[in-house]
Amino acid sequence: MEIKTGSEINLSLEQPRLVSLLEIAKTFLHIGLVSYSLAALGEAKKSLVDKKNWMTDEEYLNGLALSQLLPGAPTVNLNTYIGYFLRGFPGALVASIFFVIPCFVAMIVLAHLYLNYNNVPLVSSLFKGVGALVVGLVLNTIIDLWKKGVNTPQLTILAAGGFVLVYFLKVNIFALLLAAGVVSLVFAFMTFKFSGWKAVMDKKFWVAKKSSQRAVSAIRFEFSKKKYVGMLIMLAVLLVINFVINSYSPTFRNLGNTLFGIGGLTFGSGYAMLPFIQDAMVNQYHFVTDKEFGVALALSLLTPGPVTVISAFVGYKVAGIFGAALAMANMYLPSFAVVNIISDLYNRAGKVDKVKMVISGIVAAFFGTLWAVVFKLTGSSLVDLPTCGLALAAFGVQRFTKIDTLWIIIAGALLSLVIF
Repeated sequence: MEIKTGSEINLSLEQPRLVSLLEIAKTFLHIGLVSYSLAALGEAKKSLVDKKNWMTDEEYLNGLALSQLLPGAPTVNLNTYIGYFLRGFPGALVASIFFVIPCFVAMIVLAHLYLNYNNVPLVSSLFKGVGALVVGLVLNTIIDLWKKGVNTPQLTILAAGGFVLVYFLKVNIFALLLAAGVVSLVFAFMTFKFSGWKAVMDKKFWVAKKSSQRAVSAIRFEFSKKKYVGMLIMLAVLLVINFVINSYSPTFRNLGNTLFGIGGLTFGSGYAMLPFIQDAMVNQYHFVTDKEFGVALALSLLTPGPVTVISAFVGYKVAGIFGAALAMANMYLPSFAVVNIISDLYNRAGKVDKVKMVISGIVAAFFGTLWAVVFKLTGSSLVDLPTCGLALAAFGVQRFTKIDTLWIIIAGALLSLVIF
């Protein structure tokens, strides 16, 4: 294999085209439309890495690792990070908003139908069919991500450990990822100490690769104190506006501030937030009944986007569309702020080889937990031959054709109405 020198690679590098906010809006709106459950991870990678080449596999996996370690909904964290990666604070804001618009609108429509007519027509049929589709889409996502993120014996061990700890021992996902980080750090020091890692490939290759990465990083991640301070000011203004609106009435204060606290202090996943949301919204403030919360949970699984869109149902019942928007904003604003504040520091730290290996270990452990999720989804969603057929069809069409996932979901939903 011919190895280019660092200078040759630098000369061949083209400066990445600046992605417009309109392009970010359109792209993340589409991702939000087809992001059911963990399939959101695959859709983001397909759109941003495989089709548009806005990121490399490594850059995407770095964002995936960060999104799992922060409070809030990981899929929203990931899309916020990618938006920041592309265009700083404006990109993060546009990406976050347009990613959640589809699930927000869908939940508003379904909540209106239920609360006004006390029934959601055809929901049970759609729920059964969409649940089967999700299994096929998630399985395809895991296979694609696994190829990129689990490619050494050490990472395979971490992935297998992640699966065992979550599926059999029911370990908390956040504790698991922290443990994976520690184990990865041990692996990193061991491999560097015995020179095993650097002996994997020729030294000239690593010199050339690092030279290329430094050049790309200099273009993408040129740190500017002025821009960083500007971002902090804009973020502060956004938070002040949010809390001023929350203080407008006792209802807004109870709804907004409570969800802000849950979104900012709950680690693990959107599912980890559900008990806290239920306790506050049902038991403490009586915004919804237990039955309504159960319906809202079912609807959140039927709509695209994270399960925490359940907050929009509660907000809609309390104060209409504005209440739904207020609830969603407070649900995701804390993690949005954290992602914007730490992304530059995280990207700079990610250039250190040992840190890269730790990030890779965290990602591998997370991929192991995805197999636990797909096994659970299979047991609850594939209950008969038609659901198994829908799951296999969704997997096969997405894997072996170029048909857009949106059309797969629409066709699957129509088939569900006919079959069930």
